[in-house]
Amino acid sequence: MKKGILLSILLALVLVISACGESAEEKAAKTPQGKFVQTMKNGMNVPDQSTYTTSFAVNDINVSSTDPSAQTMGILKDIKLSVTTSTDKKANKSEAKFNVTSTNNLLPISMDLDFLVDSKTGNAYIPLKTIVEPDASLLSYLDQATGGMWSKINTDYPDLKNKYLSTEELTSSLTDQPEAKTAVDTKEIEAATKDLNKKAIKLVDTYFTGLEKDRFKEADDGTVSVTIKNADIANLMNQVAKLMDDEKVKADLKVIAESQGSDAVTDFDSTYTEMKSSLTDAAKELKENKTYLINNKLTVKSGKENSLDTLTLQTKIEDKSDASAPESISFTVKTKAEEFVPIEDFPTKDEVISSEELNKIITDVTAKMYGGMDISGTNY
Repeated sequence: MKKGILLSILLALVLVISACGESAEEKAAKTPQGKFVQTMKNGMNVPDQSTYTTSFAVNDINVSSTDPSAQTMGILKDIKLSVTTSTDKKANKSEAKFNVTSTNNLLPISMDLDFLVDSKTGNAYIPLKTIVEPDASLLSYLDQATGGMWSKINTDYPDLKNKYLSTEELTSSLTDQPEAKTAVDTKEIEAATKDLNKKAIKLVDTYFTGLEKDRFKEADDGTVSVTIKNADIANLMNQVAKLMDDEKVKADLKVIAESQGSDAVTDFDSTYTEMKSSLTDAAKELKENKTYLINNKLTVKSGKENSLDTLTLQTKIEDKSDASAPESISFTVKTKAEEFVPIEDFPTKDEVISSEELNKIITDVTAKMYGGMDISGTNY
């Protein structure tokens, strides 16, 4: 009996000591704020193989009827944009599949566009199938714009749908010069990207940890949300500007800019200084402006081991500068982690259309478009 009581007391003491031994960090990680921060940080640490789908939709828009762009802006509510991106870091390649769909009666279209990217060279390959064989609704508009020539492309060039357009060849075709090659080493680019990602994760950690704990709300389904407004956004912009004071950050960004080609760094120092100055100026204006209001609700849902399952951004922007006719727009951006989708192989040399072939096709199609047209008195 006494042994049983003694064992019970010892067990209770062990449990109490265990609970007391939990660190402040461990306790904080279990709060809504801690869960939110950890999920965001893990979301920035993208695994070697990943697939994410991001969608964008305008929920509501209010524009003054006297605004000449009111009708055009109204169409935005009927347009949905989505992109599914797969990344394979070890294979140095990624693939992005875009879709834009409009259900508006004035513009009922659906358009797809794919990009297959070589992470080592930065070169992207675009399969021409979705371009020469677009959705019927989009084809109708393209035929109207080209005098019916778009439908004939597939007939006149039947092998084109099996080809790929490379950004290198496209640049060469448009400028009559081969794309400038970068001298930046691939490992140097990877190191710069990794270093910047590490600093970005730390910035996110510092920023959201610095917000008041009671601003983070956890729902019954496990999602955690926080709302940030003008002053919060301004503070984040100032933190980013402060991070840009770090010479290593500047050097890393320069390496990445140089990897895009010489034109990207014509005057990097001046551009960098202007970017930083613009951030601080915008932050100041955002804090002081009382009629331009931004409301962002960020919601995260974690997956296994606090990995990012879903990130949702619900934004409402209001312009009350004209009290008699306030304007606003609200939209939602949602990113969802998917099961990894294997990426296609890069096209062979024979499957890539050359700049010479592309120029010939463009010339032929243009000649047929304007052939027989009376273009006297125009600039053509």
